[in-house]
Amino acid sequence: MRQTGRGARHAKSGKGQGIALVEVLLSGFIMTTGILAVLSMQTMALARAQTNSHLLQAEWLLSDMLERMKANRSGFVISLQVLPRGLVKAQCETVSGCSPAELAAHDLARWYHRVATLLPTGNVEIRPVTVAGYPESARTYQVFVRWQTDQDTWAMPVSSGIVVL
Repeated sequence: MRQTGRGARHAKSGKGQGIALVEVLLSGFIMTTGILAVLSMQTMALARAQTNSHLLQAEWLLSDMLERMKANRSGFVISLQVLPRGLVKAQCETVSGCSPAELAAHDLARWYHRVATLLPTGNVEIRPVTVAGYPESARTYQVFVRWQTDQDTWAMPVSSGIVVL
């Protein structure tokens, strides 16, 4: 039996509304998935930017210490044997100054503090090493800067360099 008039119109529109609802739900799902993907990429980009910032700071701190060690060779040779963690001495910041060994100890203490301040769980190590091509008498040191990248992993990236005093 065929419906004519008002009843036919309502039957067609009910079926059309069901299809439209499925289309709306499907497009909502697709848009939600896309937005979540964009948010995930943004989060990963921010994490990478933070890691790169720490790497840049570590490289700067490493370069700073290597240059200080080269500039004050005799002071660092003594200071690394006597005060390997350094000692802050206020007079090294004044015009009257201090001895090369005191300046090296002062530089070490301030450097250790900067590493701890700028890098998450940052730590450093300066140790004597033997390098091929240099005599045994050469005072060669390797400087390491380590830090933690994020709270979930304990893999600690390392920046290191070698200096001959």
